[in-house]
Amino acid sequence: MPKSNITGLVDTHSHLFWDTFKEDYDETISRAVEAGVRTAINVGVDVEISRVAAGLESNNPEMKFYSSIGIHPHEAYRYRDTEYEIGDKLVSDIAALEEIYNSNPGKVIGVGECGLDSLFNPKYAPDGESMEELMELQRKLFRAQIKLAKKLDLPILIHCRDDRGKNPENSQCWREALEMTSDHYGILHCYSGLMPTTLKALDTKFLFSFAGNLTYPRNDYLKEAVKVIPLSRIVLETDCPFLPPQSIRGKRNEPSSVKEIAEFIAGIKGVTFDEVARQTTENFLRLFKLQS
Repeated sequence: MPKSNITGLVDTHSHLFWDTFKEDYDETISRAVEAGVRTAINVGVDVEISRVAAGLESNNPEMKFYSSIGIHPHEAYRYRDTEYEIGDKLVSDIAALEEIYNSNPGKVIGVGECGLDSLFNPKYAPDGESMEELMELQRKLFRAQIKLAKKLDLPILIHCRDDRGKNPENSQCWREALEMTSDHYGILHCYSGLMPTTLKALDTKFLFSFAGNLTYPRNDYLKEAVKVIPLSRIVLETDCPFLPPQSIRGKRNEPSSVKEIAEFIAGIKGVTFDEVARQTTENFLRLFKLQS
């Protein structure tokens, strides 16, 4: 089991391997440290990026990096069954993820991001797959990663989005994801569930992770979720370079934004920033079994 003496804020979901950080990588990490962020998980989205994330170093003694292994639901089209041998690709890729973990057991601490996403984008249906076909492939891919997380006894980092364009109450993906992982544990990344989902998720072993979109003026439903979720069940993230908080909306996000998210949660809950910082870090340590 990995050991740690982590203090300071934790960004539980970042993508610092993205090209957008190449020119000012060290400066980005320095800004995070200045903001009080001391730990970040670089989250994998496919086999190759999971490998890159596992090898990424912070170049700053005050910042600790961990990583995860996973295949994003947007990659599900790669596992279609139009050819018999395609089924072997999923088996092969899951084995490759496991090998990345076995080669880096002190650094790779989770499986994901993986899950279900019903927002249709033709980019992820190159052969004209329908949304129904993509969702079935996503379930297949998600089940394989749930199985891997259980085998390795690692938390699973769930990516889940419902298309609420036509039905603002749509919670199908969240409902299915919670049902599929009801006997496991992990993080509900960039939490976006409506109140019925929130109440159901409170009966699970998952932590709720909030990102910069919590600060957006129209996302009152997320603010209501923060009100009812105990601070002992909340962690912080940026999902950088995506989802910048309101103060830098439209710009590249980075781990230093964790501070703003923690301050925002403190305001909603009527507690101090220090209490949010301390508790969310303790929650991270507990979930990932990193207590020293």
